[in-house]
Amino acid sequence: MKPLFAGIVLAGGESRRYGTAKALEEIEGRPFYKIALEILQPLVEHIVVVAHPSLQSSIDEQEDVTVIMDDPEFRGEGPLAGIYSGMKAYEAAYYLVLACDMPLMKQQVYRQLISLHFLLKTDCSIVPGTRNRVQPLAALYPSAVKPVLFDLLKNERRRLTDLLSRLECAYISYHSHEMTRCFRNINTPADYKEMFD
Repeated sequence: MKPLFAGIVLAGGESRRYGTAKALEEIEGRPFYKIALEILQPLVEHIVVVAHPSLQSSIDEQEDVTVIMDDPEFRGEGPLAGIYSGMKAYEAAYYLVLACDMPLMKQQVYRQLISLHFLLKTDCSIVPGTRNRVQPLAALYPSAVKPVLFDLLKNERRRLTDLLSRLECAYISYHSHEMTRCFRNINTPADYKEMFD
């Protein structure tokens, strides 16, 4: 019987805009990817970290964590390729996806996604939203999404909006400053400085 929940951490690549690998950037000595692991580990049976080859030796493998590269067929084709590769690498009924460049994320968000999943009793994807902006890289997806991802990637449709338009989704909205702050992502050193200095 396959596990109910697995995690997929999108550790990204060399982060050209940032200048160094964001996954290895730190807050108080904790790399971003480890923060993501700590959020998801209590909620899932296994986590797949999808990382650029240049980062693999820098990411600690643990008993319940596997570090992979994108599937060779879609290597370097963005977050959809990362989600697909994570699903292909480890079979589960549902996946909690988290991009590691959201270091302020709270485990509470994922507990709410799981609670909503059980409340709805459906196989739809559950995607957070903040002030009219969806957050598909911090979401819950059923395994049925995998063939949709494959089809999109095969047809060179790599945008997250392409994915959401093909899925049945439930959305959970966050409006308070405390919760919308969870979804702030870091793209540049200026973002980091603004967030933590």
